[in-house]
Amino acid sequence: MRQAGPKFETTDEVDFVIVGSGAAGGVLAKELSSNGFRVVVLEQGPYLTPDQFDHDDLHVFFENALTNKPQLQPTTFRKTSQDKANPQPAVMYGRCVGGSSVHFTANYWRFHEIDFIERSKHGPVAGTGFADWPIPYADLEPYYTKVEWEVGVSGLAGASPFDPPRSKPYAYPPLPVKSGGVIFERAAQKLGWHPFPAPMAILSKPAAGRGACVHCGYCLGFGCEVGAKSSTVASVIPIAERTGRCEIRPDSNVFRIETNERGRVTGVAYFDSQKRQQFQKAKVVVVSANGAETPRLLLLSASKLFPNGLANSSGLVGKYLMPNSFLEVFGVYEHPLNDYKGAAVSRILHDFYEAGAQNGYCGGGGLDSRLAVTPVGFGLGGLPSDAPTWGSAYKSLLREYFTRTMSVSTHGTSLPVESNSFSRHFHRPPRRSEEYCLFDGPRLGNPPGCRCTQDLAPTRPGNAVFRASPRNLPHGQRLENVGYQCRPSCTRCPQSLPMRREQFCYLGARPADHDHPGARLPGC
Repeated sequence: MRQAGPKFETTDEVDFVIVGSGAAGGVLAKELSSNGFRVVVLEQGPYLTPDQFDHDDLHVFFENALTNKPQLQPTTFRKTSQDKANPQPAVMYGRCVGGSSVHFTANYWRFHEIDFIERSKHGPVAGTGFADWPIPYADLEPYYTKVEWEVGVSGLAGASPFDPPRSKPYAYPPLPVKSGGVIFERAAQKLGWHPFPAPMAILSKPAAGRGACVHCGYCLGFGCEVGAKSSTVASVIPIAERTGRCEIRPDSNVFRIETNERGRVTGVAYFDSQKRQQFQKAKVVVVSANGAETPRLLLLSASKLFPNGLANSSGLVGKYLMPNSFLEVFGVYEHPLNDYKGAAVSRILHDFYEAGAQNGYCGGGGLDSRLAVTPVGFGLGGLPSDAPTWGSAYKSLLREYFTRTMSVSTHGTSLPVESNSFSRHFHRPPRRSEEYCLFDGPRLGNPPGCRCTQDLAPTRPGNAVFRASPRNLPHGQRLENVGYQCRPSCTRCPQSLPMRREQFCYLGARPADHDHPGARLPGC
């Protein structure tokens, strides 16, 4: 049940605005509001309650029910800075209250002591930004323990000889082992390795009004309808709302952090659920909008004082992206395993956590046994390449393979390389006598400087596409295409221009003017 929290006015200068409600933002909201601060959390996605989570594969995966939607939030991708960036769904993250903690697998490993001092131990790695952390593991250990107990993590302390030191056991006993976990454990032990129960952010026992895991098997990619998965929306956000000092404001797309003439933050500009531009005043702004949206927002908040974006005096915002590497190997057995039931992961091992030191490379990683594939997903890609794709033979093979399959997944080191990065990409149309601008917002009059000669077909009811000539723009203003959608039925929109489904445009001078709703468009 969603808690009834306070409602702040946008003109109220709250103590903190937090952009994003996931694993970082949700915890910060609870900590700050519990300590007396007034907090507004702005989340671009909806506030979903447990009864709204379902096991509909098509809805969740193909319609992006819980994650960012490529049609609304397009991204481009290129392998090198010399390549042309092309539209491609390159990132996936949670787009709902709770963020990616709603749909993640719930693996909840701690870093090891070596993770904080790798460079000191192994030396520099050419071509990377390889560095030690500024703090050791011991400084974080109390906070690891605090999080494990407050959000709810199930596991078995001391089960692995490679575990870092801990001050308390896990809050809950480990989840039951699955068939695949038993096979993984027995095989690993025969090889002299050390498998152990996976630490999972899923409750093995009911607690704090939340249910224990019901072993439905729909963990990876899905929300938990009984609240057993320890997402922030199930664990800490309700606590924050109960303080009476934290407002969770969903369907709020932040596009700029504003600063004053002294360079101090004054608040954030965002579009609400009705696509109206709003400005929330705040003393402090916390940006916790995942690895993609956080640098994007900082870069888009450039100003005269901060021409390269906020917090970017180093020029490194958006660079040195470090996702974990991942590889999965599937095996089919002669007897049914039914490994699709239960939490995705039940056994892991960390014997190769520092494998690189003995094999001439840096880092290492862990292995886990799992089957985190739904029936629809397995039916589309889990069978051999020469298997039939229709009819009774397909059904028979699907039934046999799905119940007899398990996988082993690897999670490895990713080195910090500067070229692994996010950047703003402006795809500009060629020079023509006339340029076209999509103004995706309520029709409140033409954007500043726009001398429209003709209205084109609306992209949505109440919105319009405008046509403007560059020579009519005031000095210093320009059109920039940076991605939104032009509805195919806009038949009079010139297809010769690169104004496609993945693009929208910005019109006007760079500094934001909150008194002019047309001065800045979503995402600019």
